[in-house]
Parts: sequence; C-alpha cells; structure tokens
Amino acid sequence: MDNITGNPVTDKDFLKTRLFLVNDLKKMLRKCSVIIEAPRRFGKTSVIKELLRRENAKRDDRREFNVLFLELEGDETVNDFCLRLFKELLNLYRIRKKIDSINKLLGESWNAIAARLGKIKIAGLELDLREKTRNYDLAAWKNEITPLITHLDSIDKATIIVFDEFPDMLLNFKKREPERYKDTIDSLTAWLRSLRQTQEEGCKYRFVFCGSIHLRKTMEELGLGKRINDLESFVIPPIKREDALLLIESLAKKYNLEIEPDGVVYMVSKIIEGSLYYGQILVKALRETRERNFPQERVKAIYEAMLRRGNHDLNHYHSRLEDYLSLQEKECSEAILKHLCSGAAHEKEIFGLLLHNICTVEQFQSVVHRLIYEGYITRDIDDNGKLRFVAPILKDWWSCKKGVPDVCL
Repeated sequence: MDNITGNPVTDKDFLKTRLFLVNDLKKMLRKCSVIIEAPRRFGKTSVIKELLRRENAKRDDRREFNVLFLELEGDETVNDFCLRLFKELLNLYRIRKKIDSINKLLGESWNAIAARLGKIKIAGLELDLREKTRNYDLAAWKNEITPLITHLDSIDKATIIVFDEFPDMLLNFKKREPERYKDTIDSLTAWLRSLRQTQEEGCKYRFVFCGSIHLRKTMEELGLGKRINDLESFVIPPIKREDALLLIESLAKKYNLEIEPDGVVYMVSKIIEGSLYYGQILVKALRETRERNFPQERVKAIYEAMLRRGNHDLNHYHSRLEDYLSLQEKECSEAILKHLCSGAAHEKEIFGLLLHNICTVEQFQSVVHRLIYEGYITRDIDDNGKLRFVAPILKDWWSCKKGVPDVCL
C-alpha cells in the first residue's frame, strides 16, 4: 500500500476493504449514467482509475467496457472541453479499428485526418486538429461529436466516458467569461443531457461526472438543476474502523515502521469516519522523522507537531474557503467551524448564537450544505443530527489554526 497523498490509488494500493465500491459502480454503469459524490479527498478518482485499471488488465475479449477518462480541471473554454472529448473519441475509433466509420460520420472534410489516424496515434495529429477546429463554437462541435457518440453502439463493448473535475471546469468558464458563463453551461449541459435522454434501450454508452466541487449544488445555484436530474448518485462513504486499521497497518508494513498497538489505535481514532487521505498523511508525518519505532507517546508528539506547523497536506481545507466562497460565506463558514472545534452542535444553536445578525437562514443553510459536501463537517445521525467535523484530525487541525484553547497542545 503506497503512501500517495495527491494521486489516485489503484491496484495493490487500493484498500481491499473498499473494492466493493468498484463493483458497485460497475453495476450502476450497466444501467445508467452517474454522478460520483463525496467530499474532497475521499477517493472518487481512485475508484474510477481502479475500474479503468481492471478493464485494461483483462484480455480484450474479456473486457466489459471501453473507458475514456477526461481530466478537465485545466480546461477553461467549451472549445477546450470539446476538443479533448473529440480526441478521445477519435482515438477509441482508431483503437477499435473503426477508421472507416470516421469518414462516414464526419464527412469528406475529415478524410485526410482519418487516413492519417490509421497510421499514427492521435498525439501526432494534435496541431492539425487544433488548427482545423480553431474557430469552432458549441454548435459546430455538436455536429462533429454527436455522431461519434451515438455511433458508439456499433462498437462491441460498452463505452464509459468519465468527466473528472467537471464542476471545476464549469467554474473556470465563469472566470474566463463571467458575462456568458451561465448561458455557456446551460447549452453544454443541455447537449450532454440530450445525448443521455435520446439513448434507446440497450444503448452502449454511459457518462460519469465527478469532481471536488459539488456539481448538483453548482447547477442548482445557476437554476440549471434540471440539466442533471436524470443522473444517479454514486456515493463514496467515509472509512470505518476496519478500513482505518487496515490502512495504517498496511502503510506501516510497506515502510517498515514499527508502531506499537496503542499508537495504531491512536492513529485510527484520529481518521475514523474521514477519508483514507488522512491516514496517508499521518504515516507520512511518521516517515519524515526517519525513525522506525513509534510508541504511542511518540506518535502523539509527531501528530501535535504536524498540526502546529500547519501541515501543507491539510492547508487546502483553508484555501478552498478563500477560493470558492464570497466574503460573507467565508465569515459564516469560519464561525461555524470554530464553534464546532468545541464539540458537536445543532444548526439552530450555531445560527442563534453566532450568525443571526450576519446572514439569513437560507444563506446559513447554503454554507452548511457547502461545508458538508466539501468534507469539513457532517450531520451525525447517531447524535440527533448535530453538526460535527468529519474526522477528529480535521477538528484538531482547525482548532490549532484558529487558536481554540485546550484542543491543540
């Protein structure tokens, strides 16, 4: 089990107690398109990448899916998105030896590129493709891409098209063209919905949407929730004690760390109900000491030092408030988080004590929902629905950052 704190985890590094997620996702994709929903760093992309790895590891005649994976975080325009999707589709037709289909679907103007595609990989046509599509708008792209997608039924295997960091891309549209971004998003998501809605029974393509920003919330705030209300939700759950214990023990074995049993219990207690990412950064903190033996007191000391120095692996939980919230939302969210450092609390209590003069109930609830999706807090169903931090490690880190007494020693 590798200690990967930034990249997706697959193969031997994918926690065995969580493999059911890959199987469950496959079952859903046989029937419908999905949104993968979970807080940041909960392993959404890892599940997809493990599905992709499994399919690629099979002999061709045993594969169930062709999987096209589009990482969209850096795309800033519809042209960027469409060109990326177009290239992936062309490459799939090349791999599946369907070059003749490209000629029929795109028309004679693409014959020269299709001919070259039969001899070289798509990367060799990058400049030609960019030049040919330089002045395309969404309408032009729809004319080129729609036939390629609807004709996927002719390929022997079902095709899964994954749009990773899709909502991040939509926010990039806002930064690039703030006056037009709502219309742009409306047109784009309406087209993608139409591709899903016009599928006939037995259709062999599905879409997967995921990202570290709440797609449903983003679309609802734009008044465009109807564009994705046909998508089924696939939820990545937090880790249970069994997952947390296996994670710490696997990483300790991987790096020859001897952590005493009570030290392991302490580490598990800090990451329970959170994400695998928290266990990874704890073990990383131990490794950085260059030591090998860790009694419980030493584990505690390293943990507290990690919190005090403002561990960079957790800093994004603060920077995201700066990047994605308005000043009023940021003030509201920081008040909520600081209050929860002292323990779980009901929403009415927090609003009545701290925020009734700062924001409306509706604004408060919107911020709460955002903090839940972003992976800061959760509603505890075992404690009358009180709000609390997702995992103790995040509560302890935030307490240190905001100077809450008696929490960070």
